[in-house]
Amino acid sequence: MSYTQSLSSENPGYILILIDQSGSMSSNFGGKSGDSKAQECAKAVNRVLREIGLTCTAGQVIKNRCDISVLSYGASGNQAKSAFAGNLASKPVVTMQELVNNCLRVDTVKMKVSDGAGGSVEVDEQFPIWIDPVNSGGTPMAAAFEMAYNLVDSWTQNHKASFPPIVINITDGEPDSQSDALSAASKLSKLGTSDGTTLILNAHISAGKAARVELPSSSTQLPPGDSNAKFLFDISSELPPVMFERAGAVGYNNLDPGARGFVYNADAETMIQLLDVGTKANLQ
Repeated sequence: MSYTQSLSSENPGYILILIDQSGSMSSNFGGKSGDSKAQECAKAVNRVLREIGLTCTAGQVIKNRCDISVLSYGASGNQAKSAFAGNLASKPVVTMQELVNNCLRVDTVKMKVSDGAGGSVEVDEQFPIWIDPVNSGGTPMAAAFEMAYNLVDSWTQNHKASFPPIVINITDGEPDSQSDALSAASKLSKLGTSDGTTLILNAHISAGKAARVELPSSSTQLPPGDSNAKFLFDISSELPPVMFERAGAVGYNNLDPGARGFVYNADAETMIQLLDVGTKANLQ
């Protein structure tokens, strides 16, 4: 295990986010009234893309320290496709400069910030939007991992010295074919660079209120009898030291050695934390 290369303009990294946009994503997040799973997922991904862009920006200069793909599966039938639209629609892999300069729109959202006296105040914040919520169709997860394989295979051939690609899959359900998805994910995990093999992280989100499991080291920590949870655990990578350290920094405390990049029944904040671990651990 290596995973020591920092993301830089000379050796950029590659982050792929896979979004389940199947019909079941229309149900309410966490069994509560309010936004759907699709809406919460889109907000989390947009927030993390914004934060990556800010991290890669110094003054007016946007540094290409990582390439980005966001793939959608479900809404496009049995296939996966790029979730980008607008000027990025024809680009399955985008540079940081392309990402920052080509959001779909900028929304004004309410955000709470510190008031300097131990409390908080609500302010208007300009928030770029790249991904809109979508929910229809089945869950062709294997197709998403297969598309990711092709993109990673091409990217790694031209970035052999870079930190290995990071694939983050956000889903609320069982794939159409668990065996096909397992095979595709296993094949993807064998690709890599001189710094290590591809890392796969999974965030399971739910309409229910079952107990949350965060970064488990053993399948025995999962709900008994849940074959889908075990499947997602099995295809999730063990966190390398740089991600293990980042996980502690964003609130995942008391992790066991061998913790894997998997959260079960994640709430919105947990989903964002996992995205943070996966996208910013070695981005400085």
